[in-house]
Amino acid sequence: MLLKTVRCNAPAQGRKQAVRAVVALGLMVLAAVTHAEGLFSPMLTLRMGDQVVTLERERLDAMVQSELQTSTTLQPQIGRWQGVLGRDLLAHLGIPEGVVRPMTMRSWDDYRIDMTTEDFYLWDVLIATRLNGELLGVEDLGPLRVIYPRDQHKALQDSRFDHRWVWLLRSIEVTP
Repeated sequence: MLLKTVRCNAPAQGRKQAVRAVVALGLMVLAAVTHAEGLFSPMLTLRMGDQVVTLERERLDAMVQSELQTSTTLQPQIGRWQGVLGRDLLAHLGIPEGVVRPMTMRSWDDYRIDMTTEDFYLWDVLIATRLNGELLGVEDLGPLRVIYPRDQHKALQDSRFDHRWVWLLRSIEVTP
């Protein structure tokens, strides 16, 4: 396993990245010792008010699958990412297409990002389960990763979007 050191100009952001990296490393070690599928169960939880939908890999794989070829800030080479579009997960909660609501995404390493559902309607944001045909493992910062089509849209190559690329995705909560 190769660990890459990332330098950033903002000290607080650098500390947060370092903490996330240590937690992710701990999860990788734990996953190597236990069965990773059982560790991440349910794989994804969707919430809106009292409505809760839990999804295991089988249910995610049974949904309409999409593919996106793009690089990431952590992987500059272009990868072929597969998974479910974020807007399809919102539809699974019964949210009508284009309705913008506050949303929070959380990861297994306790990262949290507050945003709106708008990104899922503006772009083909993917909740990836696979990279180049292979299931995402913890070593790939999976089993689920939020992937934006950054190579297709210059606006997404702005660092303001980098914090929205959630890895180790655990839940999406939409405010009713």
